[in-house]
Amino acid sequence: MNAYELNKIAGAILGTLTVILGVNAIAHGLFHEEKPEKPGYEVAVKDEKSGDAAAAAGAGGADFHALLASADPVKGEQVAKRCGACHSFGKGEAPKMGPNLYGVVGAKHAHEEGFAYSDPMKKSGGNWDFDSLNKWLENPKGYIPGTTMAFAGIKSPQERADLVAYMNKNSDSPQALPKDSGSKPDDNAAGGQKAPGDQAGAEGSDKAVAKATGAGDLDAKVAAADPAKGQQVAKRCSACHSFGKGEPAKAGPNLYGIVGAKHAHQDGFAYSEPMKKSGGNWDIASLDKWLENPKGYIPGTTMAFAGIKSADERAALIAYMNKNSDSPQQLSGGESPAPAAPAES
Repeated sequence: MNAYELNKIAGAILGTLTVILGVNAIAHGLFHEEKPEKPGYEVAVKDEKSGDAAAAAGAGGADFHALLASADPVKGEQVAKRCGACHSFGKGEAPKMGPNLYGVVGAKHAHEEGFAYSDPMKKSGGNWDFDSLNKWLENPKGYIPGTTMAFAGIKSPQERADLVAYMNKNSDSPQALPKDSGSKPDDNAAGGQKAPGDQAGAEGSDKAVAKATGAGDLDAKVAAADPAKGQQVAKRCSACHSFGKGEPAKAGPNLYGIVGAKHAHQDGFAYSEPMKKSGGNWDIASLDKWLENPKGYIPGTTMAFAGIKSADERAALIAYMNKNSDSPQQLSGGESPAPAAPAES
């Protein structure tokens, strides 16, 4: 092989390398991707209720407590779906990118054993009470600077209140919700219940109705009540209770045939210790007291329900529950109602 042939081979190799380098440079220019300054991405939540933020100015402290007192856990469960990509909510479920949030209300910061929390979170101390959850959900990086939580926050105070109410209910031991003692009377409050501050007005109205109808006696009031209206009131309870015969319990026990049954009557249901030790039966009077103020009637109960302040609504609900039975109770002042038809699905 002479020098001429060697030069041709070397030239071919150099030419090939030149073409490869040129193609690589062109491809890099066309498809170059800038690396972000930090990994991950911000999960921005669109503020669908920007008017709430302006009206409540962040809904801190007492303002947030007022929203929480009338918050809707069902709506909160819908809000929680935005968090489902990073968090699990079911009891015993494995964590995802973020920790499992079952029973988080009242738990310590960085409470889940084995989860790789950031150092700022581990060093933050404190518990996830209502106020800290409100601040965290509004602005995670503002509440705990340096957190790796890539979430922009929920700007609507009402949505935060609904979400916290759902997370509180999503627990073996729900915390007692704050009472909205400063609320004005409002029959259209969330859940259709009057705020505690309206109790005096409600009682005055109930007494006026009782005086007009002559139905001062509780049994007579229940006997004169409309079970159909009570069935509508019962829908507020359906998130936690089933009413159909033989239906499984939910967060609370099944309530078919409850009138006349013993406290803690449902076999296999995990009642709280105060409920199991309370004794007694669910007669008309005890149901009325329980529905008005569960924690006042059985202190220490885990029932996270503020109560129904309207005596008329309680009477209608008891009338419905009495009818919703194989053996309705005979009420003074009225005929014994016929047994319930099959519950609507």
